[in-house]
Amino acid sequence: MAPFIGVGVLTTLFALNGSNRNYHLTPSSVLNNQRNSESDQTSTSTTTTDTTDISTLCNLFHASPADLLSLRTNDNGIRGMCLTKPVGANDVILRIPLSSCLTDASPPQWLQQTQYDGSDTDTTYTVSVQGWVTRLTATLLDAYKLNKLDDGDDDDALKTWFDLFPTDLTQILPIHWDSNLLQNEVDAQCQALESAVDSAFFARAGVVQDLITSLTEADLITPTTQRDVELCLDLVQTRSCRVESSSEDDEEEEEDGAPPPPPMRVLAPIFDMINHSPNHNAEFIRDGDTMIVRALRDIDADAEVFINYGGSTEPAWKCLFSYGFVPLVEEVYETDTAELLVDGVHFEVSPVDIPLELIRYEATGSWKPQTNSEEEEEEEIELTLEIGQRIIDRLLDAATNLESYVSSKSLQEGEETSVVAPVSLADLRESNRRTLLACAGGLREFLEEL
Repeated sequence: MAPFIGVGVLTTLFALNGSNRNYHLTPSSVLNNQRNSESDQTSTSTTTTDTTDISTLCNLFHASPADLLSLRTNDNGIRGMCLTKPVGANDVILRIPLSSCLTDASPPQWLQQTQYDGSDTDTTYTVSVQGWVTRLTATLLDAYKLNKLDDGDDDDALKTWFDLFPTDLTQILPIHWDSNLLQNEVDAQCQALESAVDSAFFARAGVVQDLITSLTEADLITPTTQRDVELCLDLVQTRSCRVESSSEDDEEEEEDGAPPPPPMRVLAPIFDMINHSPNHNAEFIRDGDTMIVRALRDIDADAEVFINYGGSTEPAWKCLFSYGFVPLVEEVYETDTAELLVDGVHFEVSPVDIPLELIRYEATGSWKPQTNSEEEEEEEIELTLEIGQRIIDRLLDAATNLESYVSSKSLQEGEETSVVAPVSLADLRESNRRTLLACAGGLREFLEEL
């Protein structure tokens, strides 16, 4: 995740561990192809098929302005927050008090608090679940599934908000996909995604079991407990955000000499329905006890509002892993990556980076795991025109293969699987294809400057 300094960011449920040594390229063609964050947001060309007035929801949660946003569904079935009238740069699009949100700061009493009061993250696996996840999932589960809501104003607000929640996210999140699909389709295209899903499965199972244990001891088990816990965990994964401490809090802590408070994890009504775009036209910040969404530039009426979910969307496979979609834009960014399969070995490349191990393989015909030896690293930096051209050829061949890729018939006839998964994998293939082509172009330009 790539947090904004002093600003809130969307948070990811899982922490991914590990890093690679790369040979860095800085081709100007790649850098110039990136759209500046101040440029115009491409408007959605699809037709709106359904509009939901959220002014009542805003009033119930004391959010303002109440008449500026509407929830619209396009003909592709994608919901998004759109403006009912134009706004200018720095205008407030949404203001909502943190007291109207669900947070990880006050988990329900039935949660065995002593098990989850730490913030350390287990790095045993490629993917690990952070401590706040259990607390926020328990808070949502308590409000969404366990409480018998009355007819008070607060309960009316929660009911109205919860009615807008998706009731099933198993089709879009890879962690729920069929094992055959993961092994035969995902692994062939993105080993990193397949590995992350495998590791997350066991990390996530621990959270589910912890919650069920606490519910059992509190005598709150129902026939749907397992399913409810899974759904609430999915909702936390796809809809929660991280809010940094406010500047006022930081100043007070500095005066007292104490460290600043940890970030707060939040499920914020209305805000949780704003979609992601790398070319976002809005940002969110914390101002005291309030979350604010503010326009980065002028935005027309009827245009959709976008924020940037942060580093959990980069590269594309992480976005699919974390949120269940692949952001497809015309631009190729430095943070985009793709896997190049060479003689059974997966090498991760980007528009501005190629692994030193790939250069070594092309130079020596052999591959060995990474080391921290500075002497070896000095030897591997030798990138000749001949080696570079062989890598370019491999990149172009791999991009061509992705373009003509035909999905394997790994599933038996009649076997149930997600109808969304093949579409998401096709989007991931296209993202990877563009990245491979950008890497080839960047490497070619780099070699021309040798």
